[in-house]
Amino acid sequence: MKYILYILLFAPIAVFSQNQYPKEDFIPPLDIPLSLSGTFGELRSNHFHSGIDFRTQQKEGLNVIAVADGYVSRIKISTFGYGKAIYITHPNGYTSVYGHLLKTSSKIDDYLKKQHYALESFEIDIFPKPEDLVVKQGEIIALSGNTGGSGGPHLHFEYRDSKTEKIINPFFFGLDNKVKDTRIPVINEIVVYPLSEDGLVNQSQIPIQIPISQQKDGSYLATKVLAKGEIGIGVNTYDQSDNNYGKNGVYKISSTLDGKPSFEITFDTFSYDETRYINAYIDYNRFKKMNQRVQKLFLAKKYPLSLVSSNQNNGIIKVGNNLSHNYK
Repeated sequence: MKYILYILLFAPIAVFSQNQYPKEDFIPPLDIPLSLSGTFGELRSNHFHSGIDFRTQQKEGLNVIAVADGYVSRIKISTFGYGKAIYITHPNGYTSVYGHLLKTSSKIDDYLKKQHYALESFEIDIFPKPEDLVVKQGEIIALSGNTGGSGGPHLHFEYRDSKTEKIINPFFFGLDNKVKDTRIPVINEIVVYPLSEDGLVNQSQIPIQIPISQQKDGSYLATKVLAKGEIGIGVNTYDQSDNNYGKNGVYKISSTLDGKPSFEITFDTFSYDETRYINAYIDYNRFKKMNQRVQKLFLAKKYPLSLVSSNQNNGIIKVGNNLSHNYK
């Protein structure tokens, strides 16, 4: 057996991407100080959150504005999901999405009434032509609401690649400068998993929670772990921005073993087909039993989630005899 010393350091991470997204082309979708109630990629039931949620001062009826010139390319009205939602396609190759709306502007509403009568249905999913509903940047397109699968008044907002329909972190488009965030993420717990038949963690063959303590510099230090065989690490963590006490998802988690990259997940962009892999990424059994979402920083079984990258061992730590390792 051997000891492994786990040192976990969390610090604010500036949100950036290797791709160059336009930061000056768009304005915020609300004309109030922005406060988040949900972050991009946040862990939800059976899916990753596909946008960001803006608080609307605990009420409905705030102006929702077009973030740039474009045309309304889709309107979907449903009793679940995004409720009443508007999609605007922009000439620079991106589409913005506005969900849980109370009502649309008079121009869009006039168009909708004709469609309702023609389709004889409340729930509709229509795709106007580019010339039907042209909008300008800053134009009021709707009022914020609480429709669909919403637990309270807010605006769900997304950016998508218009061609691929992949969802992109809205902070890449300049919103990172509109939401103040100086608070570091919080670690609730660290769980260590025996993975091989001979795997042991502190003499246990079942996953165990490891005591951690926060240091003066904001980092967390875990107790030494006596281990054998193949093991993996999981973390339960959340983030908070300034003036926001909701427990939101983190942007990025990266781990190293003896200073070398081990596992990383970065919530930058993903497709809707990938969102189902959330239950492979988290410890699903622990979630069902204890309602705790522990993010597994290893791949016991590989799954095609583009948000994840790992070393040749898939983030799994292979414990050798009489050796010590540092895991960060």
